[in-house]
Amino acid sequence: MSRLNKIFFGPAGTGKTREANIEAVRLVCESKELKKYKFNKNDYRTIQKNLKDFSKLSEISDKANDKIIEKIQNLSLSVDSVVNTLTFNDIKALVGNGNDRDKAKKNIAEYRIYPLIEMITFHPSYSYQDFVEGISVETNKETNDIEYKVKDGIFKKICDRAENNPDYNYVLIIDEINRGDIASIFGELFTLLEDNKRKGNDEELGINLPYSKDEKGNPKKLFVPKNLYILATMNTVDKSIALIDVALRRRFDFIECMPQYKLFELKSINKVDLSKLLETMNQRITILKNEHYQIGHSYFLNINNMDELREVMIKKVIPLLQEYFYDDWKSICAVLHQSYQNPKNNGLLIKKEINKKLFESEFDELFAYTNKTIFEINKEFSEEDIKKVYE
Repeated sequence: MSRLNKIFFGPAGTGKTREANIEAVRLVCESKELKKYKFNKNDYRTIQKNLKDFSKLSEISDKANDKIIEKIQNLSLSVDSVVNTLTFNDIKALVGNGNDRDKAKKNIAEYRIYPLIEMITFHPSYSYQDFVEGISVETNKETNDIEYKVKDGIFKKICDRAENNPDYNYVLIIDEINRGDIASIFGELFTLLEDNKRKGNDEELGINLPYSKDEKGNPKKLFVPKNLYILATMNTVDKSIALIDVALRRRFDFIECMPQYKLFELKSINKVDLSKLLETMNQRITILKNEHYQIGHSYFLNINNMDELREVMIKKVIPLLQEYFYDDWKSICAVLHQSYQNPKNNGLLIKKEINKKLFESEFDELFAYTNKTIFEINKEFSEEDIKKVYE
């Protein structure tokens, strides 16, 4: 089991990314430098709800009152603009005695603290060069010559940041980790992810970087600090957990996120019990497909009236079912408790009439819809129509 690496997995809409963000904030708040502020669970959720990253913590909590951190926390600020805001005491704290703004500028550039949390999304074309280190092609504005420069990937950047600031915990969140070629993206990094292979441990290991060289021309090494945590999310509809690379499974703890039916936010809309509606549909989906194709509770949060419920069903739920049961309206009818053979009494799904005169009789054998029933949603369905899904 890993103390440092976790994957949150489950169906779509079950709050995997939200849980990963809350866990990331918790880990950061428990670092040596921030633990003194004594954050609690409500703080974690407040921070996660209001911020894309941890860099603006001081704006929502007066507990974090470190003036220097507040001034250099925003990664989007240029180094020059940060230095210009520093007082004499700030610079003294950064560089020791003296008023050396150039040295302060260098320290901020090389040992920048924030953000403590970074987030990326894997996709099929994402590569090791994007993740760790690659070569970028740039044009010199003065000479118009083509220049090739080493470009650090997000993983290398956060490793450097964590190594230079050991009193802080750092978190890299990888969203949709299974949508990328995991083995290719991580490469030999897999070994370094193990807890006992992190820098500072007895069995620490480093890898040679492909492009970065030291003063003697030897490859620089990359170590993974033990204050860097890696969290990831995985949609099990895209790829079964059973098919995940064994190397990845062994180096991550897997935390299952499934639909929740007792949430306060799943309130009833007039006579429609949203919790029962969701649970009943998921029970049928589990039988017809499997548990990984269930509908997440997030689809039904923050619904306040029938118009909003209709919009969710029309634009989200039924299109999702059409994706799950491609070209299989019989199964979709089964999930929504609508009749497939006798659709006249349906209130939610309406049989779509096909104009058979579009084709000449000689093409009857090519007419794919002759023996097929196609449905479309009734956009004006009533409370009673939607209640029939679970009654």
